[in-house]
Order: sequence, then C-alpha cells, then structure tokens
Amino acid sequence: MRLVLFLAFALVSLPALAASGDLSSLLSQQISRCWHPAPGASGAVTVRFELDRDGKLVGMPRITGLASSGFAAGALNAVKLCQPYRLPPERFSDWQHAVVKLSIGD
Repeated sequence: MRLVLFLAFALVSLPALAASGDLSSLLSQQISRCWHPAPGASGAVTVRFELDRDGKLVGMPRITGLASSGFAAGALNAVKLCQPYRLPPERFSDWQHAVVKLSIGD
C-alpha cells in the first residue's frame, strides 16, 4: 500500500480572487514540510485556524473530521510547528482565516 498525503486548502474569506490558488499553494507547501503522520495513521480532517499579520497562530487550531488520534495529532502539530507562515502581507484579509483539509489515502 502506498501512503499518499493529500493537502487541499481553502481560504474562508476569499473575495472572488482569480489568484487564490497561489495563496493556497504557499500555505500548503509550508504545512507539508511539517506534516509527519504517525505510522498507521489514517483519516481526513479539516483544521481551521486564524493567523495574525506576522503569520502566527491566534488561539488554538480547531479540528473536525474522522481520523485516528495519531492523524489528528499530526495535523494539529503540523499547523503549530510551521508558524510563522510566510504569506503576502498585502493579502492579509485573504489568508487571515484559514481552513486546511488533510487526508491520507492510497
């Protein structure tokens, strides 16, 4: 069985931006560097979090979805460990409220 990490990302407060994919790609790349699911971890979760202008978490990330405890913990750890996020400051209103979908499948 091949383990595949799938990072899908949506920004909650996007006003119809044609270039929103570039922001999702920037954040996904940063999170993927810190994402190390535990062996045997499985599932899919959505992690919601707020960022300040410096790319640091504001409060605790919130997680929903069905996943093993190792998967959920790995998702939260990745979001916490990868901060501060490096995103374009002039687009703060576009990435301030983030939603990241993480899943493992074959």
